[in-house]
Amino acid sequence: MAVQLINIGNTANDGTGDDLREAFVKVNANFNELDLRDDEQTTVTNLGSTGEGLFKERINYDLKFKKIVGGAGISLTVTDDNITIANDKVYDLTQSTVTGDPYVTKEYDFADARIKYNNVYQNIADLPNPSTYHGLFAHVHSTGGAYYSHGGAWIELANKSDALELSEDTTPVLGGNLDAAGYNISNAGTIASTRFTGPLTGNVTGLVNGVDPATYSNRFTEMDFGAFSQTVSNMIDFRIAQSDVEMGSITAEEEVEVDFGPIAV
Repeated sequence: MAVQLINIGNTANDGTGDDLREAFVKVNANFNELDLRDDEQTTVTNLGSTGEGLFKERINYDLKFKKIVGGAGISLTVTDDNITIANDKVYDLTQSTVTGDPYVTKEYDFADARIKYNNVYQNIADLPNPSTYHGLFAHVHSTGGAYYSHGGAWIELANKSDALELSEDTTPVLGGNLDAAGYNISNAGTIASTRFTGPLTGNVTGLVNGVDPATYSNRFTEMDFGAFSQTVSNMIDFRIAQSDVEMGSITAEEEVEVDFGPIAV
């Protein structure tokens, strides 16, 4: 039931208001209405399924709410109808600590969290000072390349598409000794070298100055000149055959050309 108001008239004793009895009838009715009301039915509900509620408790007719307090770097702006919560601090992560905030340091452990950010520069000239930002990774849009800063310079990372397979390089050059680690080199074409150092083991096949040495092997392993025999047909030949001839000594080197004629095979 709505509260009943007593008509008090326009002025005192003008006869337009409620008489005394009618006025107290309304007073009694209003008291009865208040007495019949169940104050336990008056409560507050925090809306939503997530977040922290502002309502704390009700003690008799006193409804108690929590206060909103701004933390480090958080400001509260209160108007008649609104409370605005804002982050009013910009953190410079290059500083060891932020004044008034002991929780910001140079080292962060993001655990399994992912960090997404755009670190894109239009041109190489737009990259920051590599000495100031040592170890920074960045992408340059105009070149399509990735860069990192080291030793006071920006170094471009190689793309996989730019790296040639050995089979694709038509002029490969070694920068040092090649260690085959005991493995074979197969299907080689012409091997050109200024020298070979060390012994050659195993079978060596191929041409030497355009000639296959294998075709001449039997001429050195199967040659038979037969036995030397001397036929004596006169007394002088007999005496020569039976006598040793002392030719003396050779005191100086001398070229001697000997022609025994052809050898028939």
